[in-house]
This record gives sequence, C-alpha cells and structure tokens, in this order.
Amino acid sequence: MSLAKVIGNNIHALMKKQNVKIKQLADLIGVTRQTMTKYLEGEVIIDSEKLFKIAEFFGKPLDYFLDNKHEEMAFLFRAHVLNKESISTVQYKVCDLINRVYEIYELAGEKISYLPQQYNLKIDSKEKQISKEIKLQIEQIALEEREWLNIGESRGEEIIECFENKGIRIIFEKFDMPDMFGVSALHDQKGCFIVINDDENIPEERKIFSIVHEYAHILFDRNQYRQVILQSTRRNIYEKIADKFAGYFLIPRKSLAKYSVLLKSQLSWNDLIYIKKDLRVSLKALLHVLNDYEYISDKEYQKWLKYLNMKGYSKKEPDPMPYFKKNTAHEKIVRMLFMKEQIGINKVAELLGISVEEARENAKKWMMDDRED
Repeated sequence: MSLAKVIGNNIHALMKKQNVKIKQLADLIGVTRQTMTKYLEGEVIIDSEKLFKIAEFFGKPLDYFLDNKHEEMAFLFRAHVLNKESISTVQYKVCDLINRVYEIYELAGEKISYLPQQYNLKIDSKEKQISKEIKLQIEQIALEEREWLNIGESRGEEIIECFENKGIRIIFEKFDMPDMFGVSALHDQKGCFIVINDDENIPEERKIFSIVHEYAHILFDRNQYRQVILQSTRRNIYEKIADKFAGYFLIPRKSLAKYSVLLKSQLSWNDLIYIKKDLRVSLKALLHVLNDYEYISDKEYQKWLKYLNMKGYSKKEPDPMPYFKKNTAHEKIVRMLFMKEQIGINKVAELLGISVEEARENAKKWMMDDRED
C-alpha cells in the first residue's frame, strides 16, 4: 500500500471516529474540499506541514499517520532541530524512507526485523567525562561488534555492506539541514534503520562516522528512544560515548600496527593525511583515537585540533574521499523485482522515490545491461 493511501486511510478513520467533516479539515489546512478528498483517497500525498496541523488537531503523533498498523517507530535525531515544524518535516521524510525500504525488502521476501544487542553502561547522565574503565568497556564492545558484523579489513563505504548483511538498514538521503547528520530509528516489527544526511557539503568520511555513531546510540541508549527524541550534537555524555565507540570501531588498535614506524616518531601533517586516507576515516576521528591510544599527548591533540580549525577544517575534510553512490543494495533489489516482472515502472518510481520518467530511464539501462551480460 502506498504511503499516500496509508495516510489517507488513517486520517479518514480518525475523522469517522471523532465525527469530523471533510470541509472542517479542509478549512483547517487551507485546501479545497476536492483536494482534501484526494488526500483521503490516497490519490495525492499530503505535505508534511499540512499533516502536522492534522496531527495536532487529532492529538496524534506524526508517525501515527505513516504506519498502517500503528506500531510506534522510535527515533533519536543527531541534529540541531529547533522547532516543531523542522521535527515534523524530518520525521515525515524519514518515515517515508523507512516505509519504502521496508517494502523493498518485504517484496523480495527478506526478513529485516533485526534489532541489535543492547548494552548497559553504568553512566550518570550528569557526568561530563568518560572514565578509563568505561572507555575500556566501550573499546571491547566495539571489537565484539566489529567481529559480529564481519568487518574484517573492510574500510570506508565497504562497512555499509557489512551492516546491511546483518539486517541493519542504512539509508542515505539529502536533507536541507546541514547540521543534521543522522537519524536512527527502531521498530519492533520493521527492525533497525539508520538514515544519514547525504548532503554534498558533509564529507564522506563523516557520513561513515555518523553511521557508526548512530549504531552506538542503538546499542547503548535504547531506553532513550521514544516516539521522537532530539539528541543535540552538543557534547553531552551520550554523544561522547557514541563518538568514542565510533572511533574504536573504525580504528581498532590492531589496524594501526602497520603504521608503527610513523607512530613511533613525531607525526607530521603528511603522516596524518596518509594514515587517514589509507583507513578512509576523518582526520578528527583519527586524532581522537590516537590520543586515546596514547600515540599523541593531550597537548599534541589540542594543537592539531587548533590547526584544523585554523585551516578551515572544522566542517570540511582535508584530502577528502570522493563521493560514492549510495543505497545500491536497495536499488539492486528493485532492479531484480522489475526484471522478474514482479513490479512495474510506477512501483519502481514509488519504491526508489523518483519520477516515472527517471524510473523508465533506469529500466532501459537495466535491460541494456542485462542483454550485455
């Protein structure tokens, strides 16, 4: 069932239950009776601003209208989201993305209701620093999760496939919110999803870091996931733990062994760039881990951070990874479904969130590639 139809059915059910007339709701959101009818029948999808007004009117959370069975989708946003309109826009878009990806795997007959293990770190939310004991616990958990996910020697974008193979769905989408890095969402039936902002101004290395950062929240902060929770990027203890986990996960101690000659000497800028490019990680993440592993002192670490800021790398990445194509696993399944004639062009467009014209172009390419094979 399309998202437009799901939303329309849910609005209609609430109208019937509370004896609300079409004109009353149309006036509320500033549309004609005819347009409101199209929303209710699922012919046209309602935009997030209008849906937010309807949600407030009925006293329901936004995701109530996006789910066919009304099981709650629990979110944690890693962003500076400042108002209800921003929250509703992001939540609306994320729910649409998750529903589409879930349907892709459902049509392919793949089970995706996996939820990772939950760890309980004894942390006081008022604490400002992570103790040495907790750091060691986080490092050990990072190593265990790497092993469970079969990370092996995978680096950079290769790590995404490792998550996907275990049923943790990674979705990339461009959001017009440069300070929103990622959203993690949990659903008892649909499983675990991580949505990453694919804005071209965010370096690829930092997008990968955000995947692991969000995964850390899922592992350690499950009790914080409610209907909608906004997790600021300000440096609270939970954010520091997630950053710590991401660093240990992406740069385990043993991965630094081959750089032992460099690490035993005074590190130069070129040395750091060489290591970060080889590991396909952000320079900030590398510096953080090198400091934790005591390859560089606190003084050296602060010196390098000041140097990065001075050179304009607070948000940019020196010598960055090239942009790589995202959501390839989802597109591959849609292609397979189309080539097996299980879905048509309109469904391809719906599942991939593209126009019918773009879907036709994709289909032509798929058929040409199939002939060449």
